[in-house]
This record gives sequence, C-alpha cells and structure tokens, in this order.
Amino acid sequence: MTTAVAAALANWNGGAYLPTCLAALEGQTRPLGEIVIVDNGSTDGSVEWLAAYGKGLTLLRNPQNEGYCHGYNRAIAATDTPYVLVLNTDVYLDPGFVEAAIRVLDTHAEAAAVTGCFYEQATERTIGGGFRLRRQLRMRPEDSAGPEREVFGASGAAVLFRRAALVDAAEASAEFYDPRYFSYGEDIDLAWRLRSMGWTVRYAPEARAHHVGSGSLGGALRFLEKPAVFQRHALKNRYLTLLKNAPPGLLVEMGAALLLTDLALWPFLCLRQPWRVPYLLGGIIDVIRLFPGTWRRRRVLQARSRLGSQAVRPWLQGL
Repeated sequence: MTTAVAAALANWNGGAYLPTCLAALEGQTRPLGEIVIVDNGSTDGSVEWLAAYGKGLTLLRNPQNEGYCHGYNRAIAATDTPYVLVLNTDVYLDPGFVEAAIRVLDTHAEAAAVTGCFYEQATERTIGGGFRLRRQLRMRPEDSAGPEREVFGASGAAVLFRRAALVDAAEASAEFYDPRYFSYGEDIDLAWRLRSMGWTVRYAPEARAHHVGSGSLGGALRFLEKPAVFQRHALKNRYLTLLKNAPPGLLVEMGAALLLTDLALWPFLCLRQPWRVPYLLGGIIDVIRLFPGTWRRRRVLQARSRLGSQAVRPWLQGL
C-alpha cells in the first residue's frame, strides 16, 4: 500500500515563484493526495492567482501576515495524510523528490522527517538541507556530498514529515511550530523537540530541489539585508529555543556561547545599522515579556523529554 502524502505551503507575496513551484509539485513521480496553501495576507496579486488556480488546490486565507509558523501550522492541520510535505513557495522540487523522501521514511520507522539536497540560487551553492547545530543557536548546513544519513534537523525550505512525529512533538494542539516565533529559528526548535522525544531526522541527497532563497523578502538572505522586523524575531527566537529546550547543563553551556556571541554582535550592529539598534533591542524585551509562558513550556518539554542533553550534544559543532 502506498503512503498518502499532502503538501502544506504558506504564501506571502510569492507570486513570482508559485507557477514554477506548483508545476514542480504536479510533476512529481509520486502524486500528491492534496495541496493546501495558506495565504498570509499577500498584496502582490498571488492570492487572487491561487484562487483562480483550481486543480484540487485548497486555499486558506489569513487577513494579514501572521508569520511562517502560524501559516504552516494552519496548512499542516488542514491535511490528514500520514506524511506531509512542508514546502516554501520559492522551492522547485525535482520530479523524484517526494518519491525519494517517502522511501526514506518508509525504511526508517524512527525518522520524523527527511530533507534533501538544494541548489541555492542566491549563493550559487549546493548544500544539504539537513544541519548540525552551533552552540550560539545557528545552523551548520550539512555537506551535500556523501550517502543518505542522519542529521540533527531539517531546513524548513523542503522537508517531508511523518505526521505522527509532528503530533508527538507538538507543544499544543496543532502547534507544530511555536507561533510566538513568527519566523526564523523555528526549524531548530522543532528539530530539538523531535529529537528530544526520540525521533530522528535524515538527509537524502537523491531528493533534489532548487531553492531561490528568501523569495518573499526579495532575496534578502543575509541577516543585515533583512527587514528589521525579521531581524528582531531572529534575535529573540534564539533565546526562546534555548530556554525551552536545553537541559540545565546545556542551558549554561549554550547560554554562555550565545551571550558571548551577542557581546560581539551588538557593537557590530551599532556600527553597521545604528538606526535599527533601539528597535532590535526590543527583541530582548520580547524575550522578557514571553518568559513566563516560555518557562511553562519548558517544564512540560523537559518532563516529556526521553533523551535529555543527548538529544543535541552529539550534534553540536563549534561556537
């Protein structure tokens, strides 16, 4: 019996990429059971284009941009297949991507997710969609070369999830991604929760895709190029991930690395983008404001953890 697969996407002003993205989904050698797209208040005409698309696509609308996490949570929850493909609108899958990813999940019952090999248009590099973790809560992308293997986590650009694993790691009903993150760092948080619950993540180099990179932000891939609101979320979310997920020993170790990084980061921002610094410092205020809820989530996650520090320690590399 073949395992049914749905695709879940969130769109925010992705009109330039949607025709190619959806054509690639329709061209998969393993057909998809359904495609669900949540539009996050797009203003570029893409929601009207999607509404006229037809072809079995389910379109859900948010009146405003409620962020990556809320959008994808809603899209995933609207599907009911055992496997669900989370896909960015600026990713174009090779025809065999889904079939290759399914093969990995079918073979590895302990695997929560599988990602593939991406050609990054913005950097003109080919990288693995999996990653290891730096102590400062940044990804270290997996080398694209080599065989299929286990990785710490999977980039949110294109990843096939096992629904049972998502439900297992959810912090609340249909909260697969923490909606307080809005955007950035949510894939690290989810990977940590999955691994803490005893699931694994795998990288399959034969599952290939073309990733434009930060398509909704006009290709603003680097931190300094991104709008201030997204910078603020990125800064805030590192602390939320650490506070929620790290057992006491790692909380001290990785917290020290994060603080050391920020001792260099803030003077750098004062030199490069001084006009943004007051607003970006609000990210620290956000962490303080969200702390009570974060600590409640921490208590639940730490009580549910099956692996403790071993969920992440073998995957840490460098500062």
